[in-house]
Amino acid sequence: MRKHLWLGFAVGFVALAFGLFWESDAVSKADTAVNAGQKAPNFELLDLDGNKVTLAESAGKIRIVDFWATWCPPCRAEIPHFNALTAQFPDLVILGITLDQQGPNPVKAFAKELNIQYPLLMGNIETVQAFGNIQSIPTTFVIDQNGNIVRKYVGYRAQSVFEADINALLRSGS
Repeated sequence: MRKHLWLGFAVGFVALAFGLFWESDAVSKADTAVNAGQKAPNFELLDLDGNKVTLAESAGKIRIVDFWATWCPPCRAEIPHFNALTAQFPDLVILGITLDQQGPNPVKAFAKELNIQYPLLMGNIETVQAFGNIQSIPTTFVIDQNGNIVRKYVGYRAQSVFEADINALLRSGS
């Protein structure tokens, strides 16, 4: 009896692990397909100091545009990755578009607490809609040197995922 219980547990665990891997792989493929190949929409947003920032200002560079919020645990988990990427790839432009509604001061305090090393912008509904009506956060776009969206990721991603995208773009010289 005990042997059958362990065998059932092992089979169930393998099925669960396969299901999680398959589902994760399917989500990743779907994320990549959405918006890929389209020109990234330009935007004009305010940074935390009230300065206007546009996506077009960084034309010719690889860009990561991350929609996030201070209250989102997966968003918070990606911040150290983005900080590391800014140090690893000095020409990379990362723009964090916060969807927090309480204004820039709490976001400034949050950015200081987490030592965020890249520009944070105050998002708005127009930008959310321009990027395909963002439904979940984090939602992150990788944009090539020509302004084309090459990847869209919904949900947390490891630093190595972004490194692979950046290195591929650097090799291709897009």
